[in-house]
Amino acid sequence: MSEREERRFVEIPRESVRLMAESTGLELSDEVAALLAEDVCYRLREATQNSSQFMKHTKRRKLTVEDFNRALRWSSVEAVCGYGSQEALPLRPAREGELYFPEDREVNLVELALATNLPKGCAETAVRVHVSYLDGKGNLAPQGSVPSAVSSLTDDLLKYYQQVTRAVLGDDPQLMKVALQDLQTNSKIAALLPYFVYVVSGVKSVSHDLEQLHRLLQVARSLVRNPHLCLGPYVRSLVGSVLYCVLEPLAASINPLNDHWTLRDGAALLLSHIFWTHGDLVSGLYQQILLSLQKVLADPVRPLCSHYGAVVGLHALGWKAVERVLYPHLSTYWTNLQAVLDDYSVSNAQVKADGHKVYGAILVS
Repeated sequence: MSEREERRFVEIPRESVRLMAESTGLELSDEVAALLAEDVCYRLREATQNSSQFMKHTKRRKLTVEDFNRALRWSSVEAVCGYGSQEALPLRPAREGELYFPEDREVNLVELALATNLPKGCAETAVRVHVSYLDGKGNLAPQGSVPSAVSSLTDDLLKYYQQVTRAVLGDDPQLMKVALQDLQTNSKIAALLPYFVYVVSGVKSVSHDLEQLHRLLQVARSLVRNPHLCLGPYVRSLVGSVLYCVLEPLAASINPLNDHWTLRDGAALLLSHIFWTHGDLVSGLYQQILLSLQKVLADPVRPLCSHYGAVVGLHALGWKAVERVLYPHLSTYWTNLQAVLDDYSVSNAQVKADGHKVYGAILVS
């Protein structure tokens, strides 16, 4: 009885594992090869058991390659391609013994390249959602896209959009304050959301004007704080515009008299607010933000003002972000920063002042 039970399981000898490792240039000891062989046997039994469940659910008695691939995908393992053909695999015997190997056919690359019946790859399963308006008219534009024209708006909405835009970008601070307050509380401007998001994305074209950058960030802040707006499809666009103000070496930062540091501080706080209030609407947003900040911080070619933005951005996201991104790079970055701070030449005065800004941001973090 015990022999029958043992025959039901796959057993891969350690010699096979060692040969596979040697084919890739690795040498394994007997102990390591035995452990790997045992683990491979367990994984194969697990995949076979799961694939048999898929076979039973479809009321079949023959296990197929697709059943096995489904079991692999269920375990977050890439599917095995090239074995799903309905035709039998031709094998040829070797002269040196009872050894068989698949016959390799010569493939005409020209015919293969010009063939129309291309094989389909194993694409990952994905779910896409498309939202329709409550009045029954489908939204034909992709989610998160910005309309190219405002002709579809009603006259009242178009007039409101024009007045708010002029007020925000105009010269009357009191009128701008009223417009921003209304953007923060108005419950009837959902149709205008993509247009205002497009206005905020204009930060890249006015990087030379700190005043305009501050105003566009205030528009973004008002949209984020409006409880009546669903920002889901537009969170990435808003985050991209805010990150631009946090990380990019703005044209206005060339002049040392321009206080672009305050702009970066405010943008970092807004970035944190967007993540903590709407981060659950976008999958992987936190990882993308951390990756953007990490790339800037680890790039020595970037100016110190960009490094400052990365540090204050991490600080605004919380201690976990600081511990995950800033601390691992601190030893290397501190050496480069110390070299800037120890340079007392006249030509290095402005760079040294920027270095002190970064130094202070690191201490606060």
